[in-house]
Amino acid sequence: MASEREPGAAKVGFVTFGVLRVDGPETASALVGVLTEEVTRWVRHVRGFVSSRVHVSTDGTTVINRGEWTDEEAYRTSFRENPSGGVLHALGTRPGVLAATVFSGAPAAAPLEGPEPDAQPGVVGVATRHLGGPASAGAVLDLLAKSGEWKRHHPGFISATPYVDKEGATFVNYPMWVNEVAYQAWMADPRISEGQEELARLEVAPPEYVLCRVAVQVDAA
Repeated sequence: MASEREPGAAKVGFVTFGVLRVDGPETASALVGVLTEEVTRWVRHVRGFVSSRVHVSTDGTTVINRGEWTDEEAYRTSFRENPSGGVLHALGTRPGVLAATVFSGAPAAAPLEGPEPDAQPGVVGVATRHLGGPASAGAVLDLLAKSGEWKRHHPGFISATPYVDKEGATFVNYPMWVNEVAYQAWMADPRISEGQEELARLEVAPPEYVLCRVAVQVDAA
């Protein structure tokens, strides 16, 4: 979306979503602190880093860190292979963390922007879909583009950015709204359920949907 990228900012070519399922809000809060400290201390200074946005689910049971990078090589050499990364690489083994997964991929299309593209997000969705491959991923993109005919005019909608992995097997959509009221009105629209039925035909496993609020964002130094 327009408000996430300042003019002249580095282009995002690779994205990760680190998902940590936890035993409750206290653990979630501690993880936000660790992520913020580590990203601020060293990650924001490495080559190819663009931003880190940390989210906590509305029920306090999930922490999601979206990392943006210029490209996959920068992510691998600057972060995955960086000797400073021990704390972040071990987050999944911390007390209170029940499960840890990481999605990595690239933006699959330009963001679909709503009537509030420059607003700060009050509510964010992270929707993960498991597909059969590139053909299914392409079909999902087509459905999302078609739904944009009405979504881009929905009050309180900020934007939605789709991401897909190399295999075309995992698809993550990242929609944002200005507040809970806008989100609830969105979900109440009958066109949402109709679209979900079409998407379900392309899936090989149940989708995962996490409703979040943004806890902190750290941009590149």
